[in-house]
Amino acid sequence: MTDACPRRRALLGGLVLVFSLAPAARAEEQLRVRVSAAVAPCVAAASQSWAGGRRIALETTSLRDPGPADVLVGPLVEMTRALEGGEAVVNSDVDIAEIPWVLSVAAGNPLRVKSLTDAREKGVDVVVLAGPASYEARRALADVGMVRVREVSDRATLRAAPVALVPLSLAGGGERIAVSEVPPLRIGAALGAHAAQPERAQEFVRYLGSEAGQRAFAACGSR
Repeated sequence: MTDACPRRRALLGGLVLVFSLAPAARAEEQLRVRVSAAVAPCVAAASQSWAGGRRIALETTSLRDPGPADVLVGPLVEMTRALEGGEAVVNSDVDIAEIPWVLSVAAGNPLRVKSLTDAREKGVDVVVLAGPASYEARRALADVGMVRVREVSDRATLRAAPVALVPLSLAGGGERIAVSEVPPLRIGAALGAHAAQPERAQEFVRYLGSEAGQRAFAACGSR
C-alpha cells in the first residue's frame, strides 16, 4: 500500500484494555469490525468516540478469516494480505497509527530484565505475540540468540506473562521497557469486500484515518 499524499501517524502512548458495547443492539444494526489482537483495545476506544458511540461489533481474529465483515483494522502486513486476497476493497485503506513494541514485565520487574539481551543472558522465558504481525519481533529475538521463546495469541496470557515481547496495546499492567530492535507496527483500516453496510463502514474507515480518529485511537487512555 502506498500513500497518495503524506499522512499523519500517531505513536501509541497508552491504552485502555476494557471495552463494552452498548446493550440491546440487533445484529443487523451492528457494524462488524474485524480486528487483529494487536489493535483491538484501541479500535474499541476509538469506536466510542465515533459519532456518539454507534453500535460496533468487534471480531478479534485474522483479517483473512472467512465470513463477512464491514471494516478490517490491523497491522499493514496483515492488511496487505487482505487487500491482495480480496477480503478488503482495494484503495479503500487508510493509515491510522504506529504501535511500538515493548518488553512487558511483571510489576516491580522481579527478574530485573532491562533489555532483550539481558533476558537472553539471564535465561529468562520470553512470551511473544504469535502471527504474521510479530515477524520482526521474532527476528529480533533470534538475532540476540534468544532460545527460551513461546508464541502466544491469547491476550490475557500475554498480559499475565512475567516477560513478554508485545505491541504496547497488549502490554500488561507492570513495567514497559522500550525495545529499539523491533520497528513499530504500522496500523491501517479498510472497507470489507463483502460489507453489509458499505456506507457506514466507509464512514468509520474515514473517521479512523482522520485527525480525530487517529487521536482517539492513539490516545485511548492509560493502563
